[in-house]
Amino acid sequence: MILPVDLQEKVNRLYSSINKQVLTDSRKGLTSRYKETRESGKSLIDSKTDGIVYAISRMPATYSVVYSLLDGLTRQEFIKDVSTIFDIGSGTGAGYFATKEIFPEAKISLFERDSNMIQTFKQLDDDKDVKRFDLVRDEFDEKADLVMTSYVLSEMSEEGRMASVKKMMDASNKFVLLIDTGTPRTYENYLKIKRFAYSQGWSVTAPCATEKCGLKNDYCQFYARVERSSLQKMAKDASLSYEDEKYFYLLLAKDDVKTTLSRVIRRPLIKTNVTELKVCDISGVRDAVITKKNKELYKKSKKIKINGLIDLSELG
Repeated sequence: MILPVDLQEKVNRLYSSINKQVLTDSRKGLTSRYKETRESGKSLIDSKTDGIVYAISRMPATYSVVYSLLDGLTRQEFIKDVSTIFDIGSGTGAGYFATKEIFPEAKISLFERDSNMIQTFKQLDDDKDVKRFDLVRDEFDEKADLVMTSYVLSEMSEEGRMASVKKMMDASNKFVLLIDTGTPRTYENYLKIKRFAYSQGWSVTAPCATEKCGLKNDYCQFYARVERSSLQKMAKDASLSYEDEKYFYLLLAKDDVKTTLSRVIRRPLIKTNVTELKVCDISGVRDAVITKKNKELYKKSKKIKINGLIDLSELG
């Protein structure tokens, strides 16, 4: 997946305002500050240039993750009947641009604490308002059907993270969607969020099928294939024309959405006449081996992607 052509052209024009060396120095500074301030809650963006570099280097991956995830969850009917959306920590707008593709009729409100991020976003869409908002310190004065955030909670302390999740739940009429880096640390932190959600009377409806995680000495992550433009390859000092953005997510819901289908939580392993899947369903986490003996199921298994749903009932 790649950014829509009109959006990519706007990002390209942002780049024309800075030279290559400034871009490289800013990218290195962002990387260094991320490592130094992780889970501190401090902003990584120090300047207008940082905001532009962040847009160039991160927007394609964030857009791809948010688009593919929302597209899948709506098709699977885990998210439905949504007319109002809050995008918290909207940054330079990647999540917003993806969300409005999936929910073109919804009212989407943007919240961002960093002025440089807002300034960069306004160069991409000067018609859309963004509310200056700090998720930890500020309070919502209205609610939305879907409250979502991407790549924000991992930057916070545990205290700030849990308080922010509670605040998002209180601001939601139906759903809270949390998207973050696909790392063991994120997974561990999100298991704490999962337990907290259940303690508040909410349910985690995706990707988990049960309240208790069935993985042992392992963690869950998903992938979105991102096509790199020539500009992004230069910005990230990369040679490949694509990358696989690893992420993890939780969909919290006030009303539990049950399914008898199995969610694929690893990339399918397709061998000669056999497909091997690791899935999460109401029986827990398990391995499924599908052979040509199950003709129709075998055909479907060869097309299934990670985070997809499949009916394994005939396997028993």
